[in-house]
Amino acid sequence: MKPRAVVLVSGGIDSAVLLEWALDRYRPIALTFEIDGRPRGEARACEAIVARARVPHLTVPVRFLRARRSGYVPARNLVFHGIALSIAEDRDAEAVIAGHNRSDAEVFEDARPSFFRRLERLQGKARIVLPFAKMSDAQVAALGRRLGVPLELTWSCYRDGPRPCGGCAACRGRIESLQS
Repeated sequence: MKPRAVVLVSGGIDSAVLLEWALDRYRPIALTFEIDGRPRGEARACEAIVARARVPHLTVPVRFLRARRSGYVPARNLVFHGIALSIAEDRDAEAVIAGHNRSDAEVFEDARPSFFRRLERLQGKARIVLPFAKMSDAQVAALGRRLGVPLELTWSCYRDGPRPCGGCAACRGRIESLQS
């Protein structure tokens, strides 16, 4: 029997590909965080991705965290992974799996593998698995296409509107990733 794992799912390309990747290796429990300012399109995308995978889905409100216009959330990965590790231990999961990639690590210190290794050592139960740590955004999108992930279900815009704005950093990154 496959081991159980907590898989962080946001609604973006990386997490959609990650959930598909995890289905072949683990019995996933999808974990999503609700923060203030989260675009409704991202929440809808997350629900669609998890429903397609047919896995249990936990949603944890962390309303004290707020996204800034740039999408940056202070200490986000420390909070998210601390909660995920606690849930993993409670649910007898052997791993917490996250879709952080090389592109994230170039921008955010708390998205680097060294950050997660330190965090993993603090709690000692579940492993933190980062299967895309050496991949770029474009490589993750290409993997998603190879795996048959419906990338059209995903949301990558920082703004809350009826459709992606096309101009924010997340939208520009999405366009570049999907064109590669």
